[in-house]
Amino acid sequence: MNATIVRLSSRDGMVALDELRPDRFELVAEWLSNAEINRWLTSEWRGRTVAASIIAMAVRNPRNRMFVVLYHDQPCGLACLADIDLLDKSAMIWYFLGEPKLAGSGITSSAVRQLARFAFQEMGLGSLYAWVMEDNNRSQRVLQKAGFAWAGRIRNASRSGERQVDRIYFDLLPDLGQ
Repeated sequence: MNATIVRLSSRDGMVALDELRPDRFELVAEWLSNAEINRWLTSEWRGRTVAASIIAMAVRNPRNRMFVVLYHDQPCGLACLADIDLLDKSAMIWYFLGEPKLAGSGITSSAVRQLARFAFQEMGLGSLYAWVMEDNNRSQRVLQKAGFAWAGRIRNASRSGERQVDRIYFDLLPDLGQ
């Protein structure tokens, strides 16, 4: 885990990101074990029961930065940077809402915007990307609302339920008027 604990907040203060700490590993593992959440993630998470020890390993990996999403100071999701490459100045962003009752409230888009701002301004990254399964319309909207642009697709690259679907890629650059 990084020595510095980071807390990021939205302008209205309702949505914040706290760097993931050990006292929340069990909660995140529970969310990631939920098939309705992990069905949209990479196959390493999909369809599995996740132990807190796996979360601990992910947090210790220097190529990851993991943040708990807070809404009115209550944990409700996760927003992460993965495959961080400081030489190439790029990373993948991924996220989920762990509390389904909050879906459609803009929390996840706000969290993604905050994490992107942190990645560009504090970490000095020059490019972020994300991918979603083509049938995950909600996640596509999250990325679009956060300013990400469509970047391409890889056909039949993911399994969604019983069928192969395309991965849709999005990217974001620091605010240079693009």
